[in-house]
Amino acid sequence: MSVDRLLTELEAETDRIWLEEPQEIKAMRLGVFNSGAGSYDQYFSNLVFINGDMRALSTWITPSVILNAIDDETFDLAQCQKLFAWTNLVFVDFLAYCGFTTYAEFAQRIVAAADEIESKDRFREVIQAWYRYANRMYLWVHQVFPWGLGTAFPKLSEADLEFIGEARAQDDVDRYFERHGPANLPDLKPPFPQDGER
Repeated sequence: MSVDRLLTELEAETDRIWLEEPQEIKAMRLGVFNSGAGSYDQYFSNLVFINGDMRALSTWITPSVILNAIDDETFDLAQCQKLFAWTNLVFVDFLAYCGFTTYAEFAQRIVAAADEIESKDRFREVIQAWYRYANRMYLWVHQVFPWGLGTAFPKLSEADLEFIGEARAQDDVDRYFERHGPANLPDLKPPFPQDGER
């Protein structure tokens, strides 16, 4: 496999998706997961994990680790390549399971090209192209994530917190049952057949 070809394809795919929604993103947004990913007949959890994994891969954890290792004289090329494989493949396998096979294939091809990359400078060139692509994919995920669902979990105001404290201190429920005891209701037969009463 040619490293030049890998770089060309990474750069072309990055350019292609710069302003055009990738098919993988559209499928995710519309809930199409051909692998069956998503427990209990829902796919919201897929969106949560895709968002988290792509963020880690493209902007947060692995870029810092890999690029710092490349710039660190105590890490040689082979160590940097192993770090990339160790910190990326477990994530991209899950993302492939969620339909991001092009994304995962690029990472697999970078790992497979290890023997063809002869210097840390060349590896940096490949990795920077990968992170440009991965970052753009993550921006699409971030863009379409249903952040509006967060309005169902508003932060509590000081007044709310004060009310909660006061409400918890009330003992009116206990005092009610101390005065009246539990309800004495007659044994009522439920209005539907019991087992064996058909």
